[in-house]
Parts: sequence; C-alpha cells; structure tokens
Amino acid sequence: MPEIKIAANIMDCDLSRIAEQVGQLQEAGADLFHMDIMDGHYVPAFVGGPRMLGAIKSVAAIPVDVHLMVSNPDRAVGWFLDAGADIVIFHPEAADDAPGLLRRIRKAGAGAGVALRPEMGADSLGAVAGELDCIIAMTVEPGRSGQSFMPSGCGKIPALRQLCGDDVDIYVDGGMNVETIPVAAAHGANVFAIASAIFRAGRPFNDVIPQLRNAALAGVRAGTTDKRA
Repeated sequence: MPEIKIAANIMDCDLSRIAEQVGQLQEAGADLFHMDIMDGHYVPAFVGGPRMLGAIKSVAAIPVDVHLMVSNPDRAVGWFLDAGADIVIFHPEAADDAPGLLRRIRKAGAGAGVALRPEMGADSLGAVAGELDCIIAMTVEPGRSGQSFMPSGCGKIPALRQLCGDDVDIYVDGGMNVETIPVAAAHGANVFAIASAIFRAGRPFNDVIPQLRNAALAGVRAGTTDKRA
C-alpha cells in the first residue's frame, strides 16, 4: 500500500492569515497542499490563480498540487508550472490532448495527474493510464467546497489501483472527514484532499491532522482485513 498522505485544501484557509496557516499545517504534519483552480466556466465558481500559487509556494516547505477545474487545461497548465506547481492535475475530458498534456507536465519536472468526476469509471483513463503520477477520484461534483460525500465515487478505486499499481497516488476529493476517510482508504485510496474538516473543525491543526491520518490508517487496516476474510 502506498504512503498515506493528508492534502490540506489551502483554498479553504483564512486568506488574511495564509502564511501563518501554511506554517501551522506543516508543523501539524500535513503532507502536501491541495489548491483548487476554478474558472467559472468548467465549474460555476471562480477561485485561485497562478499568483496565489506563487504566494503559497513562497512560504510552503511541502509540495503543492494544483487541481485545474478549467475548460482550457492545455493553455492553463503552463501558467501553473511557471508559478511553481509540484503536481498538476486536470480533467481529461476538458483537454484537447490529454496524453500529450501529461507528458508536457512530466517533462517540466512536475507530477502529472487527472481527476475523474463521480460518474466516470476506471475505463475513462483510456490512453492516459501509462502517463500518470496520480489520479483524483472525486466523491463530489467539482466546483464547490462542503458538499456531502458520495460513497459511489469510491467504487472505481480498486480498479484504478489494479490498473495503475502502487506507484500511482490515488486521491479522494470531496466530503473527506474522520467518518468518510476510512471508507476511501479501505477501497485503496492513499491521498485525501481535505478542506472543511480541517479549516472548519474549530480545533488546532495539530489535533486535526493526526486524527485524520489515524482515520485513514484505520481504513487501510479494515480494507486489508476484508481482503483476507
């Protein structure tokens, strides 16, 4: 099983205290920062941009991934690579040439991935399967924080894991908290993009992050037990 990673969705942070909260999350044990980019076209909301990524990168000591929920990823990718993204993830159906775009990202030295909406199965990967460093299995519809977890979105994860192996990180994004993370982990996910359960928990990050990690590890153990049964 690949390493468990907690990805704090920085777009839910207090923007007036972003540098402070970046430092606190790192000290609490977050493994990476997850940054949603929304263009108001592919999804209704409009959030983020390369300048904000650059500001986060200037104070971050852990990797920053970028999830492009945009209609023109072939054009937008370059902006975020130039701003320092460590990992760039896009929706393959929005790209003109998804395999070529993945190769371009990797050639630039960043990790490359795709995001699959809840209704998209493992067969949606098609020709891109061999070009991936990571995949997001979305358990909400893209475009809005705070939605309810859709368990059906986890159904594709075992097939993704079998197809791509343990060298590819499989994220789950959407409605992640201490109750839902074990479900995703038991299916084979190892990276958990988390917004509300971190920033709206009302508790210090150094309490919240370990609790979320322990929930993921409990799910891994449950999944292992199920396979042995």
